[in-house]
Amino acid sequence: DLVAAICAAWVGMEAEAGAPVTVALRSSALGEDAAGSSFAGQYRSELNVSAETLLDAYRGVLASKYSLQAITYRLNRGFRDEDVAMCVGCLAMVDAAAGGVTYSRNPVDIHDDRVFTNAVWGLPKAVVDGSAACDLFVVARDEPMAVVAEEIRPKDRKFVCYPEEGVCRLDLTGDERQQPSITRAQAVELARLAVVLERHYDTAQDVEWAIDSRGVIYLLQC
Repeated sequence: DLVAAICAAWVGMEAEAGAPVTVALRSSALGEDAAGSSFAGQYRSELNVSAETLLDAYRGVLASKYSLQAITYRLNRGFRDEDVAMCVGCLAMVDAAAGGVTYSRNPVDIHDDRVFTNAVWGLPKAVVDGSAACDLFVVARDEPMAVVAEEIRPKDRKFVCYPEEGVCRLDLTGDERQQPSITRAQAVELARLAVVLERHYDTAQDVEWAIDSRGVIYLLQC
């Protein structure tokens, strides 16, 4: 029954897209965003998954609930296993020209209400897992919003989608290595979106996003 439901949903997703798609499978367990806890990076995500490997990837995400670090964290934080049901989100894949994470406030100083964006070339995976240096843009939320500080770091690699399935790492050389991964105007627009989300949820947000080759911004999760 579950396989039939997943396959039917896939057909519906491709019909809506009007073309074949690959997807990102994202873990989202109950309780992982509770106050005083952070499960970030402990569960598995699978990027650029095709229909042929969808079910295996789904099982892999479910099974990541029982990785050593996830079990240890739950025990140390007092989460009962039966209270942490694993949900798997399935989203059409964005072939990102740039990606990253935006914090609606300073993540290490809640009294600093400036918006902080970390960005890289390619998929935001490198920001989320901390595997690569990233650019930093700081935007003041007072109107008119503007970039008030930035750090453009040399970026030696990026993650991109294979045409059919899967993700590969490319080494960066030349100008792209030194250039900012997003424009200041894009940093301001991301900050504006983060502030809207913060007002909606009535608490500070961290927002994962991607920008495609046309410059369209996609909010992936917050």
